[in-house]
Amino acid sequence: MSTLLRDQIASAIGDALGRASKELGWNGVDGVPVEVERPGNPAHGDYASSVALRLSKAVRKSPRDIAKAIRERVRVAPPIASVEELNGFVNVRLDTAWLARQIDEIVREGTDFGRTTALQGKRIQVEFISANPTGPLTIANARGGPLGDVLSAVLEFAGARVDREYYVEDTGTQFDVFGRSIAIRYRQLFGEAIEIPPDAYAADYVKDIAAEIKERDGDRWMSLTLDDQAKRFADVGLEWVLREAKRVAAMLGIRYDTWYSQAEMMRSGYFQKTLEELRRLGLVYEKDGAVWLQASEAVDDKEGWVLVRSNGEPGYLGKDIAYHLQSLRERGFDKKIDVWGSNTHYHLIQMRTAMKALGLLERFEVVLYQYVRFLHEGVLKRMGKRLNQFLLLEEVIEAVGKDAARYFFLQSSADRQLDFDLELAVQQSNENPVYYVQYAHARIVSIYRTAAERGIAPDGADLTLLKEPGELDLVRLVLRFPELVDDIRQHYGVHQLTTYALELAGAFHGFYRDHRVVDPDDVARSRARLRLVEAVRLALRQTLGLLGVSAPEKM
Repeated sequence: MSTLLRDQIASAIGDALGRASKELGWNGVDGVPVEVERPGNPAHGDYASSVALRLSKAVRKSPRDIAKAIRERVRVAPPIASVEELNGFVNVRLDTAWLARQIDEIVREGTDFGRTTALQGKRIQVEFISANPTGPLTIANARGGPLGDVLSAVLEFAGARVDREYYVEDTGTQFDVFGRSIAIRYRQLFGEAIEIPPDAYAADYVKDIAAEIKERDGDRWMSLTLDDQAKRFADVGLEWVLREAKRVAAMLGIRYDTWYSQAEMMRSGYFQKTLEELRRLGLVYEKDGAVWLQASEAVDDKEGWVLVRSNGEPGYLGKDIAYHLQSLRERGFDKKIDVWGSNTHYHLIQMRTAMKALGLLERFEVVLYQYVRFLHEGVLKRMGKRLNQFLLLEEVIEAVGKDAARYFFLQSSADRQLDFDLELAVQQSNENPVYYVQYAHARIVSIYRTAAERGIAPDGADLTLLKEPGELDLVRLVLRFPELVDDIRQHYGVHQLTTYALELAGAFHGFYRDHRVVDPDDVARSRARLRLVEAVRLALRQTLGLLGVSAPEKM
């Protein structure tokens, strides 16, 4: 299906609207988009459009009169079986014979089912996690990983060339403090009585890095000053942190295309180029020895925002503007999508102001996510791994597994706080949503094995035999997958994939309970139903594939 089903319905309604406008002399109709949605109540049909309500004022007719005029002019032919007017809505029912025929089309498309070329030729950078490279990945960054990775997969599915990027912020005060913290721990290993200051990194992993340096180099660096040690050990610490980040990201099924260094960007001179361009635009001024960016009118910050501190050190905002400018201009991405925690909301306002001034706002987008609240943390304690000042992402993955971790992190909209039930995530029961979905896929594979043992195959299936509501409802649900992918391509709501997977799995389990798929006494119907569940299996596999969750054949 090269054209989405909902687009076919919208086009049919739009054509009818155009004819009604011409025949009845309506004004104000040209260019009005026709949007369709699935009614909340299935009794109201398969699709509905509210275009009549939106046109009522312009046309000076009641929504019901407009909807009736449209209804009378919609060409009723597959996939459309009938059109109704309901309270000013135009409601469409699908042709059931056409629905059944789509099963073969879905199966024929195979791994291309739902795939589009909507973004073909586009280069998109998705930057996610990008934690401060001064320690291991913690649960504070956990949700951003699957969000960014699955969004990348969907954009690729829609034809884009996607670069998954981890932005390594290896400059600045915190990075300097990190190097000093390692140097202090290194000196302590040789018996020096030196205290770790309050602003330093005091966790055990800093001791681990210092111990690695000692084991490899001995006391080779003890003759250096603390400042010189800090500079040298910051880079060593960075190597350790990135090694761990890559390892833990891989545990979560994430592979980055680029690990981009902030220090490299600063060395490129792009920071100064960015300042110069902002100056030319009249957005930069100097005050108290610092360089400032004029604040947006949307906030009450009269002082503006610091780009370069009074000591000459580039600020976080200035470096981030330069990084984005370089990505979108010099590195040639058509769009840059950042996945950030909700605590960056004010920074987002600042960045939007800068991107608008630079003419790049339409190519810059941000997905903000709320943080995760973990329930039943005793599950992790039972795993016997350390709990220090923070909960490590690695500990969560080890406790529940990669599939459950990814699925649970994606169960609700990014803008809502997520409750991650660790106790539920480790259960192998139908109460665990990822288990329930995977079991649906495995059950279909088992049905196929049973059918093969009895000499029944779906080849040559007569799909006209599929007329029961339960059968056709499964087809309707499978046909929602391409539309869902297109919605995510446009609005980035990747959590919809977990909702859909659970709904499809539930519908299949219910169908299996109420209908016999393999019946030696009715081979023709068995073939048709085998073809139907093959389409369901394909939709489940496509959905799980985008989620980065495995589709097991046995459980």
